[in-house]
Amino acid sequence: MIQSSFAQLTCESIRELGVVYKGTTHRNGRTRLFPTDTAICNRMQYYTFELKLAKDLSAADKTELNKYKIKFNPTDTVMIYDWDIMHQGKMGYHGKAIAKVRINCTDSMITTQKYLLNKETANYVPNRFKIFKMNEKDFMISDRNHPYLNINMYFKKD
Repeated sequence: MIQSSFAQLTCESIRELGVVYKGTTHRNGRTRLFPTDTAICNRMQYYTFELKLAKDLSAADKTELNKYKIKFNPTDTVMIYDWDIMHQGKMGYHGKAIAKVRINCTDSMITTQKYLLNKETANYVPNRFKIFKMNEKDFMISDRNHPYLNINMYFKKD
C-alpha cells in the first residue's frame, strides 16, 4: 500500500520543470464525453504539457516571442502548447500559444495567462484548469472557464 502511494503522481510532481507529458486523449461533450473533433485534434503539433522557466526557452522561441512583443520575467514558469481548444468563447484550433503558468496544489488548479502566437495577439487570456485525476504516470485536467462544455485533456508521462 505504501509503495503504491509513492508511485502515484502528485501535484508537486506535475509542477516539476522539464518533465514532458504527452497528450493522449482530448474529449468534450455537454452530457457524455466524446473524442474532440478530429479536424481540431489532427492539427495539434504541441500536444504536450512541459513547464519551463522563461530563461530556459530555446533561442527560436525567444525570437518568436520578441516578434509578438511578449515579455516574461526570467523566473516565470511558462509552457508552449496548442491543446487548449477554447479561446475567447470560441471552440476550435487556435494555433500555438505560450502561457505563464501557476499551479496551486491546495486546490489542484492550474491558472494560465495565455498568449496566442499570431499577429492579433495584444493581451493575455486567463484560463483555469482543474487537475481532477492523477494516476501512476498520467493525469487529467478539465477546463474550468467553460465547465458547461466539459472539456477534458489527458496527459501521460513521456
